[in-house]
Amino acid sequence: MEFKTIKITTMKSILLTLFSLAIALQINAQKPSLEMRESKRVITLDDEKGGITSVEFKSVFSPAGTKKVLTEWYISGVEGKDWEYIRGDQNSDIIEVNFKKVGNFSVYLNVTYAIKKTLRNGEIEEEEFDISIDNDNYITVTNNLDELTQLHADSNFIKLVKRAGDYSIKEKYANDPTPYIFLAKGLYGMYRKDVKDAMVQDPFEEAITACATAIERDENGVFKMPIHKMWLNGFQQELLNNGVIYILDEEDGYPLVYSNEDKYKTAETLSEILDACDSYSTITRNPMGIQFVSAAVRYNNKDSRNANLIWKTEIPNLLNLSDKEFDTWTQADKDALRVGLILSAQALIKRDNSTINARPMLQKAAKWFEYDQQWIAFYERKYNSFSEQ
Repeated sequence: MEFKTIKITTMKSILLTLFSLAIALQINAQKPSLEMRESKRVITLDDEKGGITSVEFKSVFSPAGTKKVLTEWYISGVEGKDWEYIRGDQNSDIIEVNFKKVGNFSVYLNVTYAIKKTLRNGEIEEEEFDISIDNDNYITVTNNLDELTQLHADSNFIKLVKRAGDYSIKEKYANDPTPYIFLAKGLYGMYRKDVKDAMVQDPFEEAITACATAIERDENGVFKMPIHKMWLNGFQQELLNNGVIYILDEEDGYPLVYSNEDKYKTAETLSEILDACDSYSTITRNPMGIQFVSAAVRYNNKDSRNANLIWKTEIPNLLNLSDKEFDTWTQADKDALRVGLILSAQALIKRDNSTINARPMLQKAAKWFEYDQQWIAFYERKYNSFSEQ
């Protein structure tokens, strides 16, 4: 009798395990997906007076054999004060939200779904699960700050710096990059026009700091607005040209890393280029190009370790870069990439004593720079596009 009891108990345990496994397999086989879509990520309040200041959100739920039970939206801030529903409500699949206050807003979407499972007694039961998306600082609501726009248009740079500084410390603009964008514009204007003010010691360096702060706060693309993107490109070009490109050597129409018979002069100059590279990396969303420049300079400055670390990261990033992503870059970022690839290719060929790493890198970017004279001089003429490799 004891043997039978053990045998029966063991069988029950096996059946229970198999039943649990079957339920787990059934649940795992039904994996729905959830996607959040929005009409835009940046709203400019005073740029749209009397117009649309709202964002449409869509919950796109793919059930995969499950049953949707409930949709729930949560938006940071206070409903009615900071934002309001103008279409749909908290439980709608499509909502339109009107934003009233400057700042960044987080958006949370949760969908509850049910999976049917068969119990041991044959009854059907539904078990509910949640799938969610949590996007912090997903929507940016900014203000075009007409006063600052006009001061910049009037080239009144000292007053622009003062007023932009005033806006930057207001609680209302605590997370808004716009005051810092105009602060950078004012400081850069002082540098370009050689305007002096006792409160500003180095307008160009301070412009870099202000611009870097704006980019850090620009969660959703205020700098993508044409008027700001155009200015940013000009600012980046100034730093790239004066800090890097004009200091490089040249051979047969393409750039080389600076070199001088005086080793101290060479080390000092390369250090200055690296400082410019570091500064540039703070005023761009796309630092890949300037990182390739930095890697080549570091390699020539006997810092192979850090050069190799950069290449290890950035070469895969380059090979995964899409045409669509590249098209969104500023022209300065594209120029930095072109120069960086030419310089890095030279260093890699020297390091590897072959073109094994330089070849795929240059072939990837060939379509982007096929009409550029420096690119043609280096890639097509010097290496014949590696056609014989």
